[in-house]
Parts: sequence; C-alpha cells; structure tokens
Amino acid sequence: MTARQKRNILSACIAVLILLAAHFNLIDLQSNSVPEVVTPTPVSAASSGFGNALVVRTVDGDTLEVSEDGKADSEKIRLLGVNTPESVDPRKPVECFGKEASHFTDELMTGKRVELVSDPTADNVDKYGRLLRFVELEDGTNLNETLLREGYAYAYLSFPLSAEKKALYHALEQEAKAAERGLWSPDTCAGLH
Repeated sequence: MTARQKRNILSACIAVLILLAAHFNLIDLQSNSVPEVVTPTPVSAASSGFGNALVVRTVDGDTLEVSEDGKADSEKIRLLGVNTPESVDPRKPVECFGKEASHFTDELMTGKRVELVSDPTADNVDKYGRLLRFVELEDGTNLNETLLREGYAYAYLSFPLSAEKKALYHALEQEAKAAERGLWSPDTCAGLH
C-alpha cells in the first residue's frame, strides 16, 4: 500500500468518525461544541444513509469486499458483466493492466457507501460464493459501467445477464476500444489486442 493510499484511508476514516460523532450528537459541527448530556440513539439500517453496504476493501478490479447493513460479516461482491485483468489470482500471473484496474477500483470505491443491485436474469452468486451485483455510488456512478467506459475492463457477457445490460456493456466496451482508453490503448499491453 502506498503512502498516498494510507493517507486516503486515514482521511476517509477521520471523516467517517466526525460524521458518526455528529450523527450521534457527540459534536455539533455548526458550533464545534460538545453537548453536556450525550444520549446516542440507535441507527437502523434503513436510516444509515445512502446505499445498503460500505466498501471495506477492493480485492481486485472487479471484486469488492463490503459490509452489508445488518450483517456482522463482510461479503465479497463480484461485479456483473465485467472482467478486469487478473491482479491477485494465485493460479495465474498478474495480467497486463491488472494492477491499474485494481488501483482504479480501489481509489474510486474504498470507504464509500454503495447500493448493491442484483439482476433478476443473472445468477445470485458465482462458483466461489461471491455475490454477483451491479455497484452504484450515491452520485449515480455505476462501477461496472465506469470500468468498461474507461477501458479498465472487458465486457463479460457469456453468463446470464439482462439483454439490455449485455447490449449496453458491449457498446461501452466498443466505445472504450474506439477511443483507445485504458487497456485498449496501443501503448498498453502491446500485441495483446
């Protein structure tokens, strides 16, 4: 982990602590004062803000570990419809652009609240027990689509997925190819396209 990543994680942790303290009335962000009587109120999963999960860490470009609201253990999420080059599979060498894809996902997602969205036409879990989901940020960013659009992933369409998503993901991959973004750049992974 780089010093920058450590600083980003530390900053995110501090921000979360400040927001939690403000939410539980431990501090008043307006006046920076501490009330004399502190009575925290319980927060239900429904009132905990945007999304239904918090990204704990990224495993690689297309796999996240999240803490879902109301669950004690974290879950691994495999992104639906995308495949980034391998960066951590012990059975395979690191693939060209795998570390870049993993870093992109890590910078965009770690510490963020997200909405995990299933596709009724897709499988619920993969053969490794990971939940198969679309991942959306509060600002409407869809991670699956962003990875394709920016050239960090290939469209992974050989498994069940809605026809609309398959068409969209194929189009996003073609757009990234045409613009020579990310792994589609002639300077990236020369000779592999």
